[in-house]
Amino acid sequence: MPQSEAQDKTTRLLNVVSGFLQRHRLILIAVLTAVVVIVAALFIYLEVRSSREQTSRMAVEEVQDLFRQWNETADQERQAQLAEEIRGGVDAIVAEYARFYAAQRALMIRGNLHWELEQWQQAGEDFARAATGFNTGHLAPIALFNAAAAAEQAGNPERAMELLRELVDNHDTVEVPRALFTLGRLAEGQTQTGQALDYYRRLVDGHPGSTWTNLARNRIITLSIAD
Repeated sequence: MPQSEAQDKTTRLLNVVSGFLQRHRLILIAVLTAVVVIVAALFIYLEVRSSREQTSRMAVEEVQDLFRQWNETADQERQAQLAEEIRGGVDAIVAEYARFYAAQRALMIRGNLHWELEQWQQAGEDFARAATGFNTGHLAPIALFNAAAAAEQAGNPERAMELLRELVDNHDTVEVPRALFTLGRLAEGQTQTGQALDYYRRLVDGHPGSTWTNLARNRIITLSIAD
């Protein structure tokens, strides 16, 4: 291709681009401005969220330290004071950082406090709240199992079984075999032999490598002989 012809094509292309930019300059400026604003807003949001996450972690570490002190002291008056500080600290964290991991962890700490005090209903409520509403999922199965254990301690096996079924149905975790065995045991306690066998068989069939499986096999044999 002759050099002059190539230069003419380049010139025409530049003219087309220049004309397009000239005709749509206001739209292009608006789009670029919007992009800059969005990027800036996203950066600010991430910075603010990062700062809040760091602050929330510091707050929950303070509550964890209060719980450690509560465990280590034998002074009942001091224990009572620390318990109130823990409860208040958890309320503040949950109110301020409702969807953060710190709120979930804070509820677990207070649930453990109530468990140690044998306040089963309060423990169950805290553990159940810690199991739902949070993006961080690794604590949820543990929280559900703890909530179920608290419900059983409170004399409410139906609620315990409801929580355990939620764990089994909605979570793929190492807690599932233990939950299935506990469901079987609770069903036995309510003389629901058929249901107990179903749970034990689900455990044996679905989790052959679990340490709970041998216990389930023994219960299947025992219940089968009893029938």
